[in-house]
Parts: sequence; C-alpha cells; structure tokens
Amino acid sequence: MLVNVIDLREREYRWSRVMAVLESATKNNEAEEADQVKPGLGIEIDYAERTGLSVREAMLWAEKTDGPLTLYLYDDEGENADADA
Repeated sequence: MLVNVIDLREREYRWSRVMAVLESATKNNEAEEADQVKPGLGIEIDYAERTGLSVREAMLWAEKTDGPLTLYLYDDEGENADADA
C-alpha cells in the first residue's frame, strides 16, 4: 500500500523509464516532522527495486504491494535509458 512518494529524479520530466525502489514506510518514522506509520500493518518490505518502469507502472506496483510503503523514484541509468529521449 503506497503511503508516500519521494521523487529523486534529476530528469524530472522523464516519466517513461525510471528506477523504482520500495521501502517500508516505517523507516520514515525517524525523520523530522514525519507522519507516523504503525509497525505491523501487513508485510514489511525492507527493500525492493525495479528498473525500466514508467512512473505509472511504478505507482501501480507500489499500490499492489502489501504493507505501508514509500516509493522512491530515480533516473533509470540502464543500458537503453536514453533510447527514448
């Protein structure tokens, strides 16, 4: 279950191919002024990563995954990352 999105892309208008990382939103509890997520709300994902997804696909992947999650978006630096430019 997606609860937060952190967009760390340098090329912020490149939406067709990104690297997506999921982490348990409970890791954010220690951040200053963070909303608090109660531990134990389903399965906790420590770290999961997928490359070559569109932003929409990344959001759908995060939403379908159990437990409260933060989705981090990064530029996809894969082999063909600039092929769609």
